[in-house]
Amino acid sequence: MNYSESKAAAFLQDYARQVATDLMRSNFETLAKIAGLILATKKSGKRVYTAGNGGSAATASHMCNDLMKGARVLGREGFRAVCLNDSTPIVTCLANDFAYEDIYSIQLRTYADPGDLLIVFSGSGNSPNIVKGLQTAKEMGLTTIGFGGRDGGKMKAFCDEILIAPTDSMEQLEDMHMLYEHAIVSLMQKVAPLNFDVEVLRYRKAGTAIKAAFFDFDGTVATLRQGWQDAVTAEACATLAEIPGVSAADVEPIVRAYIEKETGRPMIALGEHLAEEVAKRGGTPKAPIVYKEEYDVVLDRLVATKFAGLETGEKTVDDLVLPGLIRFLELLKANGVALCLASGTDEKRLTAECERLGLTKYFDQGIYGAREDGSPCEKNDVLKALLEKNGWSGDELVGFGDGGFDMAAVKAVGGYAVGVASNEAERIGVNGHKRGFLLEAGADAIVPDFAYPEKLWAFLNR
Repeated sequence: MNYSESKAAAFLQDYARQVATDLMRSNFETLAKIAGLILATKKSGKRVYTAGNGGSAATASHMCNDLMKGARVLGREGFRAVCLNDSTPIVTCLANDFAYEDIYSIQLRTYADPGDLLIVFSGSGNSPNIVKGLQTAKEMGLTTIGFGGRDGGKMKAFCDEILIAPTDSMEQLEDMHMLYEHAIVSLMQKVAPLNFDVEVLRYRKAGTAIKAAFFDFDGTVATLRQGWQDAVTAEACATLAEIPGVSAADVEPIVRAYIEKETGRPMIALGEHLAEEVAKRGGTPKAPIVYKEEYDVVLDRLVATKFAGLETGEKTVDDLVLPGLIRFLELLKANGVALCLASGTDEKRLTAECERLGLTKYFDQGIYGAREDGSPCEKNDVLKALLEKNGWSGDELVGFGDGGFDMAAVKAVGGYAVGVASNEAERIGVNGHKRGFLLEAGADAIVPDFAYPEKLWAFLNR
């Protein structure tokens, strides 16, 4: 056709409309299966390899970029993805010294392990190097995925899953392949935060064995007091609202701020804050221990409700502790790690709750909590005494907690501080608010929970 801007615009619009129309005939159920295989590869610690020729090589390269960087969320690493057509020296060397059809199979034999994943892009599905690469991958025990076109070609027989773009146009099927790739990465950005991984700020000192592990209790080990911040905030705001001219809504941000700041410390600290706020507003404060006792009543109701479910069989111990906790404790004990638990919760309550949950046997270095008179259990003192008693260095200690004071206590003795940004309500994924203040408190690493204990242990000992 003779070129004119109006004719060109109409052609381009028709092109886009045709791609969009045909695209919606894609098998999205297959695309979802492919996304699941990619996610499973990451969860198993395996690698993703991609390959293609020409325009498909560009898509294969782009996918690795997006899986490695684009799917990196909440500071946690993306996928271990390698594009086999990215290295010009390697590709040309293998093609020149062997044969072009061998460029991917030789690399797979060199790099890949059983359980890894190979993803190929090919419009025809008949490229010899793609077909041979898939054959090699199947022989080696890799999972294989193809993005193809037309009838799928020869590669179809060697793919565990294949998605064929519903068009005969090479340009348009390559458009669709890129959209499939971007759709998968966009999905990974949504589901990755709900799957276990470690956000690393600093690594442990290389070559240092773990001799001891410290755990906070609420929000780190158990979820018995899940929602306690809201309950205590409501109680404090109601107390302040008794003062003439004070509304609960006005003071709530102030109360929430100091509760967050003191998370991990004994409840008496919150009683002290409340007494100060009452005095500031012209009220007559009670002794901090009185406020602390009022808070205890509220929290005891939360705990009683959780244990009631345990008694009726509606709940199990695994429902009342963080995901993977028991297995992780067993793994630590099996590797000779000494365990210590310290909490701002009253020691009397703490020991009773640990006993009911069957956790006492794991903490051979003691369970420490606040005294009934409100006097605190200072975690840094507990940890210092633990190290001195056993002759261990701070490098040999790992600490887990969901509060800023937990991180500070571990860091004060030279230990490795792992922030547990647990989503106690939904029991999956990271609580973004917790993550924020754990990072601010100097956590060395952040995890959502202990759902993958072997992976966490391997990370700590890498």
